[in-house]
Amino acid sequence: MADEVVIEQNEEGRKINPYIVAIAVLLPSFLALAASSGTNVSQPHIAGFYGATQYETNTVITCYIISGGLMLPVTGYLVRLIGKKLLFMYSIIVFTLGCFLCIISPNLISLILARLIQGIGSGSILPLCQAILLEVFPPEQRGVAMGLFGVAAMFSPLAGPFMGGYLTDNFSWQWIFIVNIPLCILSLILVKFLVNDDPPPKLKYNKKFDIIGYSSIVIAMACMQIVLDKGQQHNWFDETWICWLTGICIFSFVFFYVWELEYKYPVIDIRVFKDRNFLFATIASSFINVMIYSTLLLVPMFIQSLIGYSPSMSGLTMFPRAIICFIGLIVVGEISKYVESRILATIGFVIMAVSVLMLTQMNPQSSMESIILPNILLCIGVPTAFVPITALAFQTLPASKTADAASLHALFKNIVTAVATSAASTFIARVSQVYQNYYVSNLAPHNPMFRLKLAALQTKFLHYYPAVAASRKANGMLYKELLNQARLGAFFDIFTVLALLMIIIIPFIFILKNKTSKS
Repeated sequence: MADEVVIEQNEEGRKINPYIVAIAVLLPSFLALAASSGTNVSQPHIAGFYGATQYETNTVITCYIISGGLMLPVTGYLVRLIGKKLLFMYSIIVFTLGCFLCIISPNLISLILARLIQGIGSGSILPLCQAILLEVFPPEQRGVAMGLFGVAAMFSPLAGPFMGGYLTDNFSWQWIFIVNIPLCILSLILVKFLVNDDPPPKLKYNKKFDIIGYSSIVIAMACMQIVLDKGQQHNWFDETWICWLTGICIFSFVFFYVWELEYKYPVIDIRVFKDRNFLFATIASSFINVMIYSTLLLVPMFIQSLIGYSPSMSGLTMFPRAIICFIGLIVVGEISKYVESRILATIGFVIMAVSVLMLTQMNPQSSMESIILPNILLCIGVPTAFVPITALAFQTLPASKTADAASLHALFKNIVTAVATSAASTFIARVSQVYQNYYVSNLAPHNPMFRLKLAALQTKFLHYYPAVAASRKANGMLYKELLNQARLGAFFDIFTVLALLMIIIIPFIFILKNKTSKS
């Protein structure tokens, strides 16, 4: 048929050490993921450079996430059309172009457009990296492959803020993009010469592009990101336009799912969710992402707002997470050869639950050690669960489905992580208000402890201010303490909820099939 194409037989692939291939594909993956979190700490500098507000510069971050997420559904189609290696190289080139345009952007609008281009380049890199690693490593070493993949998937978002903060403080925010360019060129050369050409496909692939299915997921993700971005600022569903966008988002997601099941040439093979391992392991893997990104948001928020750490100090406090996670991913990749995957994953989830429960013990007088220790324990649990869960997700899938599966795996986690991150910040704001309503009754004249504290503070302020001013400042200080206690209660609750989620997911792990199990 005229609309079908048969890809020519390639020459037999060269035998290259899989660890060398891993280096080639992990470097661009690290850069793409670090770019998503590296600009977070430089946001005030970007706003000052362009004379913009914080809400306007939020778009610099979210547009990168949106454009990258929109490439995930189409990755499988592009792989079938031009192959993994060629798509990987094109993605690196587009990502590099986006970095260059970010450096020379004369205004905020052009920077946002440059970030969109950079995000388009980054979108396919991570699922392609995962698919290539699953191909070059033998089945018995998939745990090792996913451990190496986790170095990019887990380590780079944790290290990104530290690196971005260092470059911004010591040079300028443009250096976040400048350092990417030579590394991207090196990545392109490595992929060109170290990654084998794709094997010839056994089936004919249709060149038609599923424009309806892809348009529906574009609309769904765009609406979702706008709602998550602006919801708390506009009091969520008090605004009519947020209600409309939410409805459009839900409808578009449902339409996308049904359309992809029924359409003859779907943009992404959503039927891979019929595989039990892939479905439940993707859900479990999403819970791991929820834990990582929620704590990555909440812990710095806690130590800056309640303990009073500076942004650089809070970044330094979080950096051991990246180091421990990096070491853990490599070590667990080797351990997974000897320990049954479901048991190893269960141990990881239990460790994460314990570490988050330890975070509930934090208070405004906590030392740095008491903050770092739970984070270290958390990042021991993350690779312990991540490596076997990711290996189990792809264990029962045929090799021909890995590209579609990797794209869906990344897309699902992207959606869940975005929702969870927004929900975490909203939880703190709303639950804090609930605690304020409970606590404010204690700031009343009938409470003898309140009268005692108020009198003591007024006495201190009377040394520097008139009586009226001293009374106002004493009341203001006690109210500020009430707000801090309310936020402390909200943090306690959300850390407890996260620990509970880690325990709830454990039974689902044993639904998964293991290569050595007969179930």
